[in-house]
Amino acid sequence: MDRGRRPAIARRRRTTWRLRAEAHVVRLAALYATLDCDDQIALPHLEATLAVWRYSADSARWIFGDSLAEPHLFRRNKRAHEIDRAVAVLEEAGRLHRVSISISDGRGRPAETWFPAGNCEEA
Repeated sequence: MDRGRRPAIARRRRTTWRLRAEAHVVRLAALYATLDCDDQIALPHLEATLAVWRYSADSARWIFGDSLAEPHLFRRNKRAHEIDRAVAVLEEAGRLHRVSISISDGRGRPAETWFPAGNCEEA
């Protein structure tokens, strides 16, 4: 890859999640090239990879927004109360919708499933 012409993803302001973006994009493009039995990364591999990266970034931005993101949220394992608090914030902000599904035999607690708000597929 020509280091003189870095993709737009590498030229953006460096935030924590973007620091490793270029390396991940190159690795995924290499995987696509390997799956195509190519020994070099070609433009279609990079284009496919960037499409996946954009989709992932847009999804994260849609779920968390700019004001909801907590930089420490995804570091290390989290305790249940931390996860519950984060999910509650997303639910209150209208980003997630919770569906509880009870098992027909009545044993155990209901399963809890989360869906993006506005795109709920209730069982």
